[in-house]
Amino acid sequence: MNSNIKVGRVIKVIEDFNRQEIYEENRYFRSFPISIFYPTNEIQETDITSLFHPAIHDAIDAFSKAGIGEEKLREVFISVKDNATPLQNTSFPVVLLSPGFGIDRDLYIEIITAIVQKGYIVVAISVPYDSFLTVFPNGKVIKQAERFPDDQSQIVMRMDDVRLVLDSLDKWNQEEFFNGIFDTDKIGMIGHSLGGATVFNLAAIEKRVRCAILLDASLHLLDDKIPNIPILNIRQEAASFEEYLTAIMEEEDDGASETIAKRYIEKQLDMYEHLPASSSFIKVIGAHHLSFSTIGRLISDVSPDVTNSIQELASAFLEEFLKEEQGTYSERMNEKNRPLNIVEINGGGFPVIS
Repeated sequence: MNSNIKVGRVIKVIEDFNRQEIYEENRYFRSFPISIFYPTNEIQETDITSLFHPAIHDAIDAFSKAGIGEEKLREVFISVKDNATPLQNTSFPVVLLSPGFGIDRDLYIEIITAIVQKGYIVVAISVPYDSFLTVFPNGKVIKQAERFPDDQSQIVMRMDDVRLVLDSLDKWNQEEFFNGIFDTDKIGMIGHSLGGATVFNLAAIEKRVRCAILLDASLHLLDDKIPNIPILNIRQEAASFEEYLTAIMEEEDDGASETIAKRYIEKQLDMYEHLPASSSFIKVIGAHHLSFSTIGRLISDVSPDVTNSIQELASAFLEEFLKEEQGTYSERMNEKNRPLNIVEINGGGFPVIS
């Protein structure tokens, strides 16, 4: 991590007047905020509640109703300065982030910060009505919907949102504030859970994307088309059929969990067989589904080793396949250099025996 690079954030609102909001019948266009995290020389130490400005009190109330008190939130310190001046006279590779179901776009602040400090821009894309809370820069707050469209409709909507962001990069480059800092020839994506399925499906058809990272993605929702770019598939510790079934099984289960687990393994096997050889499949010992977001840190004692290993491997993958620093990831995955809690797996989720 380059400690000399600090992290700035700008929030923008994307509007699509060609699409109706699928969550709200009386809303005739799609609108969602995005957070652009970028390298800067300016620094501001604060806590995680600042990410929800100007509706911090609404956010604290929403967290409280979910069992996460204000004191716990104030314990999570961050170094992000809103509207800081970007580093000038250079451009940075761009990574688009699609969050998991119910999770705010900025609640991946650990991995976002780690990537930006390596010399990238991260654009975190919100999903209003899906997230437990979405705060717009004007203070408008949208809470999570009571009903949701089917999974595939949600993924298609998210894919359209990501495309809109991709289409906006050149325009933002022309703004005096950013002044060309987006390297639009080097674009990657990261997605968690439902966002991981979004990223995978879009990577199969979007030519502007050069690599993608799946953080415990909802593999059972993947399309059949396989991307022709390097994919890093990072799984929670429960990565095989039996392990995953046990992890998702509920007390009163009607068989849906087994169906999901079977589909998940089928898709992972298909990925393992057909993705480019430069792709990588790993699992993180000690990680569960929410360990990939800040939520995991807020609701349970996620080991710092888990967080650090996810950041290290994701950053190394981007260095090799987005910045084209050959051998960076493969060297980090060498048995001598690989973190002890990282296990290379096959399509069945079992350890690869060297």
